[in-house]
Amino acid sequence: MNKKQIRPIARMHGYWLNRTLLKRMAEWSVERQRAFVFDRLQRTLIRAAEGSPFYQERFRAAGFDPRRHFQSASDLQRVPLLTKEDVRGNYEQMIDRRFLARSVEANTSGTSGQPMLMRLNEWYVALDYACMFRFWGQAGYRFRDRYAAVRSYVPCSEDEPLWKFNWWQNTLYMSAYHLKPSNAAGYLDALLRFRPQYIRGYASSLTVLAEYAFAQRARFDFVRGLFTASETLLPSERSTIERTFGNKLFDWYGMTEPAVVITERADHTGMEVNWEYGFPEFAASSELPVDERRLIATSLHNPVMPFIRYDTGDIVKLATDEPPSGELYPLVRAVIGRKDDCILTPDGARLPSLNFYSLLQSYTDVLRFQFVQASLRDVLMKVTLRSEVSKPDELLSSLRREVSKRLGDGIALRVEVTETFETSPDGKSPTFKRAFSPGAETPATQLVTTASN
Repeated sequence: MNKKQIRPIARMHGYWLNRTLLKRMAEWSVERQRAFVFDRLQRTLIRAAEGSPFYQERFRAAGFDPRRHFQSASDLQRVPLLTKEDVRGNYEQMIDRRFLARSVEANTSGTSGQPMLMRLNEWYVALDYACMFRFWGQAGYRFRDRYAAVRSYVPCSEDEPLWKFNWWQNTLYMSAYHLKPSNAAGYLDALLRFRPQYIRGYASSLTVLAEYAFAQRARFDFVRGLFTASETLLPSERSTIERTFGNKLFDWYGMTEPAVVITERADHTGMEVNWEYGFPEFAASSELPVDERRLIATSLHNPVMPFIRYDTGDIVKLATDEPPSGELYPLVRAVIGRKDDCILTPDGARLPSLNFYSLLQSYTDVLRFQFVQASLRDVLMKVTLRSEVSKPDELLSSLRREVSKRLGDGIALRVEVTETFETSPDGKSPTFKRAFSPGAETPATQLVTTASN
């Protein structure tokens, strides 16, 4: 079973957890919070030592016995860091099969272009929703309030509409792939008719929407809150969105991996760790400015496949070195993720990289991918496939078809199976690389760089 199949149940469970468990825990003292986190860490470590072959070997090699050696949260640093490569290479060994029956599979391609498979239990997925409902509630959201989402919806064919209403979620899902100058007026008219109280989407998509809506900004006074997620929110993007809709924007940092959630505070003074969810470590590095830290996280609620000292690959900018009075962790000013070029189209659309990451999550036989845009009308997709894939031609045909839907008719797509990828001047291999100078083909106002987690 996949995570998508339990979403309706987990969503309802999450709403209940938010109204009951999280509401009670919000009244706890810092001392009680700290005791809860220690107990969950200890339980996670002991369970992993008992039931996960991967952690059994890792703890043995490190000379670490959770029952004897874990006396404070600082003792966690005796455990080696868990990398994305560790997860990809040790999926079966990381699983604690005592909890397998009540778990589901989830996929993430991450920003490296290399898919990753994991297992999550239903309670963890429900807690994720609980934190999300609490986050939305900062702007006044109540269950089934009218919502618009400019993110993951993709029309299945040319006959499908660019937006579709979901009655159960009371949400108008709008395609982020097709928002462009030629149809922007249609998007705005749909929003003005639907009058959503809340809008969520990728930071890059809401930025584009705000640019188009600016001239009619007074007509959007019904919007009470906007929520960005899945991409790093740049200061310039926040400025553009709030210039149109007002100071109503809230940013969410999370991931498919059972690790950590960091959300913008109600007073917009920074972001805070959701302490009930996961345990963060803010690791200093000589390569970073004094106010920036590497983000390491340990899951507290996913016994089937715990992530212990997981290197998220992201950097946090701290607002303070010490926690504010009455809080468990320091205040976060921003989460800095990896920056990707968006794909530009001949008709002026800007296709967010997260749209393609979301698609590639389901293609677990693709080990790595890279998009190289040679011109406004030509994109090369490089892929490395698993050696044991049984029907590569069918896989590539499906991949070409689904990616082409997102690119649109104006762009020719080529797919190349290879183990050689384009590099940038600093030697890195970006997942999205623009190999042409767009100045001659595209107005400068259409050039946007997006940032993704």
